[in-house]
Amino acid sequence: MFRAFLLGALLLFGSLRICAQSYLDLITASYNYSPPSNFEISDETTSIQNADVSVSLPFPIEDGPILLPGVNMTVNRLNLDPESPEATTLYAAALHIGLRMNYGNDWSGTHYLFPRLSTAFQESRAGLQIATLQLFEKQKSSHSSYGFGVYASKESYGWMLVPLFSFYYQSPDKQYEVRLFLPSRGDVNYRLTDHLRAGLYFDGLGASHDLQSPQFGASYVQRISNDLQAYLRFDLTPSLLLALRAGYSFFRTYKVYDASDTAGVSIANIFFNDNRTPLNQTVEDGFIFGVRIIYRYNFAQ
Repeated sequence: MFRAFLLGALLLFGSLRICAQSYLDLITASYNYSPPSNFEISDETTSIQNADVSVSLPFPIEDGPILLPGVNMTVNRLNLDPESPEATTLYAAALHIGLRMNYGNDWSGTHYLFPRLSTAFQESRAGLQIATLQLFEKQKSSHSSYGFGVYASKESYGWMLVPLFSFYYQSPDKQYEVRLFLPSRGDVNYRLTDHLRAGLYFDGLGASHDLQSPQFGASYVQRISNDLQAYLRFDLTPSLLLALRAGYSFFRTYKVYDASDTAGVSIANIFFNDNRTPLNQTVEDGFIFGVRIIYRYNFAQ
């Protein structure tokens, strides 16, 4: 019964032709490792580990919108400063509460609310945050769509606002695919064989984590990282995908600030009149290697 309901829900979800995609990723999990990198003015180094898991399941309402519940968790582990006695594990756990609306004339909207807890496992403090995503998309054809919107997030330092532009295109023969969610994310891939694709992936959305430690006291970590990775994706089955990725992290910082040292509003991680004073030496840019697993539902063609 549950399987029949799930398939029915997904088919209904797919009937809206979300972003013109012919599939929906229900579960994604990834792990990234950055080899030991230098700090700003120190010979000490730290490696960085990052993992994330996301689960999404659409739930249709008869003659109405589609509910988009889900959960997401990310974990980062590194030494925040050359003098740090041990590595710190930062995490963010969020609920996805969303609606997908059909407005007619090939326009649709995705409206999300993300309550989350963003702090550290052993050195936690507060960490309650909230974010929202408002995206409006126009389907141009069965293979392409575009959209615009805004992402707003209440971070530890203040509000972050990100104007968004989305674009999706898949060639009719499925030879290549472009998925852009700028300035935050992008994915371009090309089919080499029936079960192997090569691509380029970008992830540039930052985050902040509340912290309470003997070294920094009541504080928060502001993470900014622009990760550009090439990958090979192996389609193990039509639904189970495995991607091996390698690339470089640009303009990467994990800066620690006093909890009272805030910045007001940033626009896509660009700060204006930012007079904050970091409490640490931040890690520098470096290479990054990763693996990603996707469980995907393919809509009937």
